[in-house]
Amino acid sequence: MGLISGMLMGMAVGIALVAGWDRMMRYRSTQRIAKAVDIKLLGSLTRDDLKKICGDNFPEWISFPVYEQVKWLNKLLSKMWPFIAEAATVVVKESVEPILEEYRPPGISSLKFSKFFLGNVPPKIEGIRVQSLKKGQITMDIDFRWGGDPSIILAVEALVASLPIQLKNLQVFTVIRVIFQLSEEIPCVSAVVVALLSEPKPRIDYTLKAVGGSLTAIPGLSDMIDDTVNTIVSDMLQWPHRIVVPIGVSVDTSELELKPQGKLSVSVVKATALKNMEMIGKSDPYVVLYIRPVLKNKTKVFDNSLNPVWNENFTLIVEDKETQYITFEVFDKDITQDKKLGIVKLPLVDLEADTLKEHELRLLPALDMLKIKDKKDRGTLTVKVLYHAFTKEEQLAALEEEKRILEEKKRLKEAGMIGSTMDAFEGAASMVGTGIGAGANLVGSGLGAGAGLVGSGFSKAGKFVGKSFNTKKNSGSSPSVKAD
Repeated sequence: MGLISGMLMGMAVGIALVAGWDRMMRYRSTQRIAKAVDIKLLGSLTRDDLKKICGDNFPEWISFPVYEQVKWLNKLLSKMWPFIAEAATVVVKESVEPILEEYRPPGISSLKFSKFFLGNVPPKIEGIRVQSLKKGQITMDIDFRWGGDPSIILAVEALVASLPIQLKNLQVFTVIRVIFQLSEEIPCVSAVVVALLSEPKPRIDYTLKAVGGSLTAIPGLSDMIDDTVNTIVSDMLQWPHRIVVPIGVSVDTSELELKPQGKLSVSVVKATALKNMEMIGKSDPYVVLYIRPVLKNKTKVFDNSLNPVWNENFTLIVEDKETQYITFEVFDKDITQDKKLGIVKLPLVDLEADTLKEHELRLLPALDMLKIKDKKDRGTLTVKVLYHAFTKEEQLAALEEEKRILEEKKRLKEAGMIGSTMDAFEGAASMVGTGIGAGANLVGSGLGAGAGLVGSGFSKAGKFVGKSFNTKKNSGSSPSVKAD
């Protein structure tokens, strides 16, 4: 009896164990299938999907596994950072101050560092992607994050007041592209190129605090500093613009430097239903257009109208059609400070070569709409655009002319004839000679006059009014146009 009972008990236990094991295997199989479905779903997510889920601060390698994590490099960086911060403080200050002076807005007479220290918190590298885009070059994209604690104080001087401004809560989110040009001699690298990728767009967040005063002491100071920082980043560091550092003596870096690709003929036709910024009468609108902020063009002022018609022509230099865009800003001319009526960007990537096309662009209060409370309609701007790719000869001529223009603007600034190299130059019929043509061919920033370039490249018929250089028009029109 005991034997039979033991056999039955053993069989029951064995069957229970087999049934339990089978159930566990089925459960694990179900879980693996569910995880595989989740992983497949995550793998199909785009960058925009991840931004909605994680926000803007997600590391690049989450979306793109080609970005490799480099924990060892972050450990090394944290150990070296006190020495790097100390050494870089003097170098960065001496390098950045001349740039601040060059890009200083017209409303500020001096912009320098009174204190500069990078702090004790090292940056973090979230991921690195290594690729070879061209023979003899290695390209490295670095996902860079920095929530630092720097001690930075700007000494700001304006006509109305002088004020020290402290920069706090600095955060930097960007992808840095580093290109190594290889050589057959030690150290096997002849030059290094550094730039910030335009996508994802570089983010530099900070707060400004007046030391011993108020930011309101200088009207619009916060916006002017923000605009200066954004302009420097987009015009000097953001791809396709880059910093080329030769390593060694007699290194040819011509292939690494940015060269003009073509010219953009732009006709600013008209604006419709602009916002009225005046208490009495109507706005006096004009348009500032540019690809590079240091090479700005400006239409004439159209007095007392919300539906101005300009029909003015300009030509801009294009350095990278795939990533650049043309910016249009519409302002209301005022006695004190001009008010912005709207802004819009037109990407160049979709333009067909040698094909004239008309665009009706809807103006926005600002490019970053999250900071804007008044989101009412700002009207439209109608423009015509024609892109022409340069030949080799035209490219070299345009490159030399662009350098000459920048040097000319610096000389004018040093002479006190303009407040800043960021000032826009006015004149629809103006021209910067590139050796490509004359008269109707408008290249660069619109310095000079259509009748020809005299001496330094500026028309003797021009005269300085405030911060603008008004050139003589072919049509003989005045700098300001009255509404009908």
